[in-house]
Amino acid sequence: MNEAFMGSYMRIILLVTCILGEACGFPRPVDVPAPDSGNAGSSAPVCSANQFLRCTGDDLVRCNSDGTAEISGRCALGCNATGERCNDANPSNGLAPYLDMAAGEPDLDLGTTATFSTSDGTVVVDGRPVKVQSALVAQASAPTILVFMVHSLVAHDVTVSGNNAFALVSNGDVQINGIFAASASSSVPGPGRFNDGTCMGGSGDTSVGQASGGCGGGGFGSAGGKGGSAINTNGTAPGGAGGSATGNPVLVPLRGGCDSGRLGGTAGFGAGGGAIQLVSRTKITVTGVVAANGSSLAGGGSGGGILLEAPLVSLSGSVVANGGAGAGGCVFPQAGEDGRLDATPATGGDPCGSHGGQGGNGGAGNTGAGNGVSVNEADAGMLVLVFGGYGGGGVGRIRVNTIPDGLNRTGGLFSPNPSTGTIASR
Repeated sequence: MNEAFMGSYMRIILLVTCILGEACGFPRPVDVPAPDSGNAGSSAPVCSANQFLRCTGDDLVRCNSDGTAEISGRCALGCNATGERCNDANPSNGLAPYLDMAAGEPDLDLGTTATFSTSDGTVVVDGRPVKVQSALVAQASAPTILVFMVHSLVAHDVTVSGNNAFALVSNGDVQINGIFAASASSSVPGPGRFNDGTCMGGSGDTSVGQASGGCGGGGFGSAGGKGGSAINTNGTAPGGAGGSATGNPVLVPLRGGCDSGRLGGTAGFGAGGGAIQLVSRTKITVTGVVAANGSSLAGGGSGGGILLEAPLVSLSGSVVANGGAGAGGCVFPQAGEDGRLDATPATGGDPCGSHGGQGGNGGAGNTGAGNGVSVNEADAGMLVLVFGGYGGGGVGRIRVNTIPDGLNRTGGLFSPNPSTGTIASR
């Protein structure tokens, strides 16, 4: 081989050796990472743990618990950028401070049967006293409220009685599976019944010898029925007027229904249903019945007031504030039905003979209270005892406040139909 060829051959061998063995003394190039791969798999913090970041519409965006990512959640009542939190429920009738206190209270399971007294705050569950935190809330021109505070509530059959209106505020869900009632019974009013200047039924006239007009029924959400007149040869004893519709659809202030007129001006009467306000920060579910019905004794007492407030309300049961029926005319009035647990009017009482009038039905659903039947025995040819029938009680009021489209009815019923609105927030 000539020298030129040998020189070229040796240079080729040396180059291959340098490439394969990296042994020629030249420095190795620095590794260059692929674009955007520098943070791959990194757990370095990107924000402070649990830090509020922003509101995006109704979503609250914050840092996660270890500061490595953003997370978001929907606020049922909207996101509050100034307060750096979700908005909170602001219940009616000044109950917000007690809803805040409810977060620190225990869950309450009311067992099979339970009772609440709004007069002294006593709660009894399956025969045993249970301590539940409560407070009195004064209202102008309305009954005082006794509000109970719980973390969450599960209830079956519950009877509420006493002088004050009833309220319960819950940090979590409220579940009503049985009959939760603040209804009147005989002449015992429901808790928070409220007779203002116009809603109480009038007493029948008893000044005509051996004739007695029937009492009028109590009014609230609708007017009470008029009492029937009684006519004999001595003259006419007019029935009492039905009580007027009163109050307002939003149940602010919270109040119950109204009584019928008094038998003989001072004796027995049909009593008004009570007042119930249930509040939840999350959801109220009614698979049973919530009731504030009037009773039947003389005239019928009106239905009471029921206020439900939560972002979501689910109803497959019943919510009723029906009027009690009027009694049938007699020396001792023959009571009809108390307000029913459905949308059927309570049936008026039967008279005790041909000289008495039929009692009026109670108001329910879209049906107003019935009037007591009048009796005219002026042509009987002799003096007889005559008794007008008694008027039925009007319906009460029901209000439901939720987020828009937050009321979910799956076969449930209201009697009467409720007014609805948007739950206030803060």
